Amino acid sequence: MESLLLSVIRTDGGTQARVSLSQSVVNEYADAIKDGDKFPPVAVFYDGAEHWLADGFHRYFAHKTLDISKINAEIHEGTKDDAILFSFQANKHRGLRMGTEDLKSIILRMTHHPIWKEWTNAAIASHIGVSGVTVGRIKKALGPQPGETSKKKYINKHGQEATIDTAKLKTNKVKEEAPPPPPPSEQNDDLIHDLSETITVLSDENTLLKDKIAIGQWDASEIEKLDIEETVRDLRAKIKLLEMENETLRTSRDMYMNRNAELTRTVKALQSKLKKLEA
Repeated sequence: MESLLLSVIRTDGGTQARVSLSQSVVNEYADAIKDGDKFPPVAVFYDGAEHWLADGFHRYFAHKTLDISKINAEIHEGTKDDAILFSFQANKHRGLRMGTEDLKSIILRMTHHPIWKEWTNAAIASHIGVSGVTVGRIKKALGPQPGETSKKKYINKHGQEATIDTAKLKTNKVKEEAPPPPPPSEQNDDLIHDLSETITVLSDENTLLKDKIAIGQWDASEIEKLDIEETVRDLRAKIKLLEMENETLRTSRDMYMNRNAELTRTVKALQSKLKKLEA
């Protein structure tokens, strides 16, 4: 770490990952600095000619607001692209969280880059600190990008760069199948069935409301909340399908057990007759 002049740090090279800075955060940091608070050093990449700011834009402008000429910085050797890529994951574990628009902008920029556009959704998600579902959702919303291919790069279990053709991957989706229609029954049976269906619907709505309340209390971005809501909904559908399959298995099991009991009784009766004949 060293003290670096603000005047030599470049902030105009697109190394800012956010769509825009928060002036209120800049002011908050400036007040904290005046009160004597110490902040972590900013991250800067030096390419041999220029110092590119990669992380700490709010801290940088807070110092500038106070006319402080120097700031503590960790200086890395690397290109402007290295600084940009670093900025995309700088707030993954600390600092001000990236908003939905920030994430959209980052993913759009990566899909337009000649190298990063070949990364898989999982690789992008791991780098910027979101789920692969989030990356997929944003990419889908952005639509096909120029020059986009199905061949993506990722790091395999041996730590080596590998390529995968996502067009050849098959996604097995569990679909909830409607149960077969109930056989004709008497009026009372129909009424009981309708009441049972009503209870099921109300129970499902109650569960959905509980999920929404739980998700609403979760400290996450709006797009992450949408992802978890969709995931929970899919999981509940799968659970419901498995419960239906389990019920079918139980019915089959009971039927075979009854048949087995009948056959056992028949065999015992025949054995008893056979003994009487042999006597």
